[in-house]
Amino acid sequence: MKQSLSILILFLISLISFSQGLEKYKDIIDIDDDYEIVKSNFDELNLIDLSDFWINNPTERRFGFIGENYRRLRIKFLSLIKNEDYQNQYFVYGKSKVSENICEFQGLIEVKESYYLKTVEYPEGKTGILAGEYTFYENKKTKHSGIFKGHFVTYWYKDKDGKIKYNDLWDVSAMYNNNQFVGTWTGYDNLNKLTANWGDGRIPQSGDLDIGTSEFAINRKYQSNGWDTFIKSWSGGFTEEEIKKARNTENKIWWDEK
Repeated sequence: MKQSLSILILFLISLISFSQGLEKYKDIIDIDDDYEIVKSNFDELNLIDLSDFWINNPTERRFGFIGENYRRLRIKFLSLIKNEDYQNQYFVYGKSKVSENICEFQGLIEVKESYYLKTVEYPEGKTGILAGEYTFYENKKTKHSGIFKGHFVTYWYKDKDGKIKYNDLWDVSAMYNNNQFVGTWTGYDNLNKLTANWGDGRIPQSGDLDIGTSEFAINRKYQSNGWDTFIKSWSGGFTEEEIKKARNTENKIWWDEK
């Protein structure tokens, strides 16, 4: 009897620890299926280099906004290096762009939690979620520079060979999203502290900015806040010349600009 009670207590403690682990991140978890946490695989994940999850992943379609008026924010990770001393940390180098202002940044991604999930579509528990925190410091020598800080979730799956990969299995889903980053940008002068969110496929906590059902689509009332070329690229009512020009701008490798 005592042994059974001890097992039950340990089981309940494990459930509590799992739920507490993702409690901080539940506001940005957006999975089509109902999901159930199976078990932690944090130690397993630390043995793997996850850099490709955030840089050059198979479906890197990254959109973001900054501030209450949803000004377009572009984030590009250019280098990620796993910290050999702290296996759950990654050194990051990248660039941000708002309007025509491009800033280099350096910082850290730190994975705090990771769990196997069981969903209706994948009941065998081969998919999962990792969650953590990030801090990126923009170059102080660049105008309008500051610090990005917040938390994020990333979805992964285990393939037939047992390798953990960035999860693009739900890429055909209307609400597909991954790499959901939520936080703030604070200017070095401390006078401005703005919401700054981004993600692959969709932007977390984007209010009425994203009005798309089958895919990411921008509310036209925010068109002048940096979304003009995106709207012209993928919405109706524009000439072929306007669409071509807009798509050329959208496809521009802006992070190589000096």
